[in-house]
Amino acid sequence: MNKAFERGAPAPGKWIVAAILIAITATHAQEKEKKFPLSIDMHLKTSSAYVWRGKVLDKDPVTQPSIIGTLDLDDYGSFSMKVWSNWDLSTKQSNSKTTKNNGGINVLEFVPSYSKDFGPVGVTIGSIWYTFYPRTVNSTRELFLTLAYKNPVVTPSITVYYDYWEVGEGFMENNPYDNIYCRAALNKTIPINDRLSLSGTALLGAAGSHYNEVRYRSSDGEGFADYEFSTCLTYAVTGNFSVAGKLAYTGLVGGGAGLDRDNISPNEIFWGGINMRLVY
Repeated sequence: MNKAFERGAPAPGKWIVAAILIAITATHAQEKEKKFPLSIDMHLKTSSAYVWRGKVLDKDPVTQPSIIGTLDLDDYGSFSMKVWSNWDLSTKQSNSKTTKNNGGINVLEFVPSYSKDFGPVGVTIGSIWYTFYPRTVNSTRELFLTLAYKNPVVTPSITVYYDYWEVGEGFMENNPYDNIYCRAALNKTIPINDRLSLSGTALLGAAGSHYNEVRYRSSDGEGFADYEFSTCLTYAVTGNFSVAGKLAYTGLVGGGAGLDRDNISPNEIFWGGINMRLVY
């Protein structure tokens, strides 16, 4: 394993903070009126828990640095590459952790994608390559498609994920419908003033029968899986740097149209986090 990922490696915040300082300096040196096709979007998010598709993978604090490079080709769409990771900030042993104990990095993702707008409809296709540490044998891969209808009232979107690796056991090896996870979302952002904005999001996830069996240990077949309601307050410190605070409530859907929740705990959780973002 790369030494950068071993326990005791430098905290992820150090290279993010250094990159932010360098980027702020470079940003002011650029000509504002000239649009450069390549952009960099960096995030440093710290959360009270690691929640993924309704599952609480870690009830202890985590930090999740990420960086996205995008090449904007105007009418031809845009290509992006995202690198995302999850770092456990707690070194204590706990049964509440699905991810690796003892602190340090436990998830690394590479996400190449392509996006293009067709009028008010935005389309994104891509792939997610997951690596879980230290047991990389459980790593998986997904293909995804997102459709979003952009309008001033509320933005609905739907994303379909096809796990063809760990869940599907191979690309098109069996019925892809049984191995998909689908998430519908409604998002609304309200500007409060020139620097402050408030947004709200509602999410509802559903999955095929085999996906629910593997990811949620539910034998109830296809159906709804999880939900989330969240609000986020964002403050633009400069034109390129912003700070946001998020509060969310997440749970799993049970009953006849949902999952058998007996094998997953906890079912509901309040969690939140702070995100620093720099775009240049």
